[in-house]
Amino acid sequence: MTGKAANPILFLHIMKTGGTSFIDIIRNNIAKDRRYPDATLEDKAEMAERMEAYLHAPRLVRVVNGSARSFDIVCGHIPYAARELLELQYDAVTLLREPVERTISYLKHCQKFHVEHKGWPLERIYDDTWYQRSFMSNYQTRIFSMTAQECLTEARLGDRQPPLPARSAFIPGAPMPEAAQSLLDQGAARLALELFSPSTGIIEVNGERLERAKKNLAAVEIVGITERYQNFITSVALRFGWDVPVVPSKNVGDKQDISSDLRRRIICDTAFDRELYEFAKSIAA
Repeated sequence: MTGKAANPILFLHIMKTGGTSFIDIIRNNIAKDRRYPDATLEDKAEMAERMEAYLHAPRLVRVVNGSARSFDIVCGHIPYAARELLELQYDAVTLLREPVERTISYLKHCQKFHVEHKGWPLERIYDDTWYQRSFMSNYQTRIFSMTAQECLTEARLGDRQPPLPARSAFIPGAPMPEAAQSLLDQGAARLALELFSPSTGIIEVNGERLERAKKNLAAVEIVGITERYQNFITSVALRFGWDVPVVPSKNVGDKQDISSDLRRRIICDTAFDRELYEFAKSIAA
């Protein structure tokens, strides 16, 4: 590690913004025993445990606040509101991405990694209401506008019959609830995300939400955008004294190839995210 921030760091990792590349930089600058969640996981930890540690805000808050050790950095796919639930003061860092391209990237992730979406055209995945509302439609605005109570809620977007039971009904060693087993039989991705990810799908995004998201984003110490990634990591290096690489240009601003109809639909469904993104550009590194 080449430097240390005055406060510990909170990396708010927004899905499909380039954060995984940033995680590699974190690992090169901060020792494992000083990083959450890495310091809390065994090398052979199950994937479900790793997902819970990274996505489930209540667990993250509980473990970080209850740990006898302090962490130099806390990372997770968590809402901004988790920041106010942590006991220490953190310098927040995040990346946002142009919303249409972020959505397309997420669709391609589903197509590649989710068993239940294998072989599906992107349009069909986008028609999956739960995934669309939870991770695509104005997702960045949802993440930055959630309240602390919403960050901790067990409520879910209710598009299944019978509905899934509360997370507390999943007891280690006990038989899995029938509704959950049915979902697992279709593929593990949806069940894992239901159990661990923030309940973004239940939120109705509106102008008030957008203003709250902007206010919260403005309170983040380092805001980056994927399309200016080198500027972002240079700012991180200057603030925290890290060694960071020069990133080759990858033409991240180029539009990804999808049908014009799907692109129009995504544009329509990400109107608030596009406003938030324009605000992010005005304050970003």
